Amino acid sequence: MPLTELMNYFNDQLQTQARTKSLPKTGFFKADNSYWGRFGNLILGSRFQAIHTFADDALIGYNSDLLVRSATGNSLNIDSIFNSLDSTDQIIHLDRLVRTLHSLNYLQQFDGRKDLLSLQVQPRHIISVVSDHGKTFEKILSDCGLGPERVLLHTRLLDNATLPHFQQALASYRQRGYKIGLHLSEAGDLDLLLKLGLTPDIIFADHPALTTLLIDAPLPSEFDPSLRVLVAKKPGIDAKTSSALDGYLFNTEDTLVLPQSAIS
Repeated sequence: MPLTELMNYFNDQLQTQARTKSLPKTGFFKADNSYWGRFGNLILGSRFQAIHTFADDALIGYNSDLLVRSATGNSLNIDSIFNSLDSTDQIIHLDRLVRTLHSLNYLQQFDGRKDLLSLQVQPRHIISVVSDHGKTFEKILSDCGLGPERVLLHTRLLDNATLPHFQQALASYRQRGYKIGLHLSEAGDLDLLLKLGLTPDIIFADHPALTTLLIDAPLPSEFDPSLRVLVAKKPGIDAKTSSALDGYLFNTEDTLVLPQSAIS
C-alpha cells in the first residue's frame, strides 16, 4: 500500500478512536515530503539520528526523535505533555500516534533500506497497559511493512514499584520479536536495570553520566547488552570512552523546521 494511502487508512482509524473515546482531534498529514501528526493543538514531526559504531563508523540504524510544536510554532517538551495527561486512553493514543508517525517517516526517507529503527515507548504508556504489550503496535507496524525484527523498542525505567510491570512488558516485546533498549541517564537507572532481571539488547547512555554508569562501574556479564551506545556528538569523546562502548548516537541540534502549512 502506498504511504499516502496508508496515512489515510490510519487517519480513519485514529479519528474513529478519537470520537469513541473522547480524545483530542488527531491524525496525520503530509507536507514538504514528510509526514506530520496532530494531537489536539500539538503538531508532531520526526527527526532521525544515525547510530554508528565506534570501531569502523559503520551504520547500525536510526533512532527516531520527536519534534513537538504548539499551533503557534513554539517548541514543547513531550515528557511534560505526557505528564500533564490524566487519561490512560490519551497517553496510549498519543504514544502510538508518535511511533506510527516515525514509522511512516522512516519508510518515506529510507525506503528500501533494512537498517534498525529505534522507537521510544513512553514509560507511562507501559504502566498504563495491563497485558499483551506490543500486540496492537505490531499490527500497525505490519501494516507499514516493518517487521518486529527490524525494530528496537526502547524506554526508561521509573522506580522499584513498577519494575514487575516493566519486566512483563519488555518480555512481551521480546517474545513478539522486537529488540529491547533501555535509556540510562543517572546511577539510579543502573540500579534499576540490575534489579530488572532482563538484559536489554542495547543501552543508550547519556553523557556525562556515562563514565559512572558503564566504564568505572561496568555491568555484570549476565546483564551486559550486545550494544552500548553513547547519546552524544562524536567530536570530543575521549579514547577511554570510545574504547569502552560499541557505538554512538549522533545527537544533532533541533533543526527540523515545521512546514508553513502546519502552523497556518
